[in-house]
Amino acid sequence: MERITEDQVAQLTGFVFARIPDATSLQGEARRAATALRLAAAKQVAAVRFHRASPPENAAETELHATASWNLLVAFAQIWHDHPDFPADAAIETFEFDSESPLSVTEHRKQ
Repeated sequence: MERITEDQVAQLTGFVFARIPDATSLQGEARRAATALRLAAAKQVAAVRFHRASPPENAAETELHATASWNLLVAFAQIWHDHPDFPADAAIETFEFDSESPLSVTEHRKQ
């Protein structure tokens, strides 16, 4: 998480939230889906920000959750990877996962 800058957090967060439609303008299943996506994204951002605001002595306790949350936020953003405003510099994962065995971390991804 140390290599992810505040600017990257802001870029990715802004990009993801700009893509999720406002639920108040929707009805039925579309409204529920937009609300769920916005809530899930907000929780991921909160975990990342909580970790970054935690004192250094507590970092070990929050880092795993923040890392998983960041990776999920990157996955949300990659839904729109072909969008012209896609923040490729911000959308970096903290770990690369093997698609055959997604629970096993294979290596740190380099920028």
